[in-house]
Amino acid sequence: MTQASEKKPKLWGPKQWAAMRSPVRYELLLLMEQLAPCAVSRLAEASGRGAAGLYRHLEVMANAGILLRAGQQRAGKRWERVYDMNREGGSPMCDPFTGSGVRDDVRLCSAMSRAAIRDYGRALQSRKGLTHLEQPSFISSLFEITRLDEKSAAEMRRLIDRMMELVVKGRKEGGGRRYRVSVIASPIV
Repeated sequence: MTQASEKKPKLWGPKQWAAMRSPVRYELLLLMEQLAPCAVSRLAEASGRGAAGLYRHLEVMANAGILLRAGQQRAGKRWERVYDMNREGGSPMCDPFTGSGVRDDVRLCSAMSRAAIRDYGRALQSRKGLTHLEQPSFISSLFEITRLDEKSAAEMRRLIDRMMELVVKGRKEGGGRRYRVSVIASPIV
């Protein structure tokens, strides 16, 4: 019997990748990872875009199974929709065996990198998260190209798996400060 940790992760298919043909949807996906569940007005505020323009993008993502329609909430005299991430809808990673989604996965990684750089800059400018004036409490980045033997590559995969466990734990518990975690480790051909 296969343990849950050994199951092959469900990957996005053509329907999900087709829904992500807009750069705005990549940005919304990244915001939803941090804020979900949330109302459209919260997404508009976080993205700096108008709420009315976001509904179409969110509906495309919901129809593809990336997001869930999680209800409605009162916003003044009107109602607005609340969306949540579909955690059972699969992962936006490409299939390394068929190559399906590779180009889209690269676009998603690029959007994630831009968002991480933006957040990093904002954190430094606001000086939030600094325990001492000269030392950030938790702002780090690693952009390296290196060579790894099989043993080192396996250790890297174990570390990434452990980081994912911490991310999932943080999502479930919901306490503490929000962080953007970006790890990309891929072979260079």
